[in-house]
Amino acid sequence: MKESTHATIGKNGFILLATLWMLAMLSIAASFFALWTERAVNIAQSRQANIQGEIDMISTEANIIYILSSQRFTIAGLTIPEDLEHRKIYDPDEEVTILPVGKEIALDDRPYFGHGKAFFAIQDEGGLLNINIETEVTISRFLGLLGVDANLHGSLTAKLKDYIDMDDLHRINGAESYHYKKRGLPRNNYLYHQMELQQVLDWKEQSTLWKNHKLKQLTQLWLPVRPNVNTAPALVLQAAYQMSAESAARIIAARKIQPFYTSRMVREAMGEPLNVDPFEENYFPSTILRLTLWHEKAQRMRQVFVQLTPSADKKKPWQVEFRLEFDLLPIYRKKPYYHVQTPLFNSTLSAKAE
Repeated sequence: MKESTHATIGKNGFILLATLWMLAMLSIAASFFALWTERAVNIAQSRQANIQGEIDMISTEANIIYILSSQRFTIAGLTIPEDLEHRKIYDPDEEVTILPVGKEIALDDRPYFGHGKAFFAIQDEGGLLNINIETEVTISRFLGLLGVDANLHGSLTAKLKDYIDMDDLHRINGAESYHYKKRGLPRNNYLYHQMELQQVLDWKEQSTLWKNHKLKQLTQLWLPVRPNVNTAPALVLQAAYQMSAESAARIIAARKIQPFYTSRMVREAMGEPLNVDPFEENYFPSTILRLTLWHEKAQRMRQVFVQLTPSADKKKPWQVEFRLEFDLLPIYRKKPYYHVQTPLFNSTLSAKAE
């Protein structure tokens, strides 16, 4: 009888232990399933947000290109259609003032709310440094502003100038085509893209130039003009016009209130004359612009380079030259964002204001 009782107890104990193990396994499985489900839902929501963000970016790009191709510029930026019922398409032959009309979209890369959850910024390429034509003094100063060791300025500038000139004259500390040929590198020529600068000897090693695409954001290669005072970033103003950081800050603050169109206005704003030949003064936007797009949940951004061609025969009034996509830069995460005062974006204003 004792043995039977012990056997029964042992059997019941085994069943209890097995049951507890089973419950524990089921609990662990349920926890894993709950975590998997939560992760799957988060991924699905993230993908849905990214898809909607992409749609909003495409809508924003379409609206901006429509405005670029149908409206005109002033010194303050891009005018906007305020009334879609009676909107007027810009006639390039019509005599109009260059002075601000109010509510323009600024072309100095400031961020705006776009359609839905999208954002955008437009940079006038004429407000950037053309490194194909800038002087050695300006390039050297620019390198210093970007954090390059002062002892390297002369050598780097000489190598850049040797790279882009059409002759075989070798500058001191420079490098001509035969230097590149010996190393099996491409032949030197005019730059067609800023990242090509990494092929110039010793430039690739300057990490401060490439961090956050800093050099690419501040330079251009197409327009043979002095940077537009109304759209140039602070570092470009300092490099191109030999001004201090304080003077550049005063220029940027003043132009938000009243854009410049004479050297006298600039002199009054920064307290000293603008260091430029009067024939090279530039206050009006160019026809080449960089449109940057991103959305609320984005980790990456897109840049669209647009050239306006209103007089082109049998072609669109704009051309998309190329597109780039890379990680969202910190400068575009900063607030405040601005609203565009046009019905093209009105559907999103109330949602974003809440």
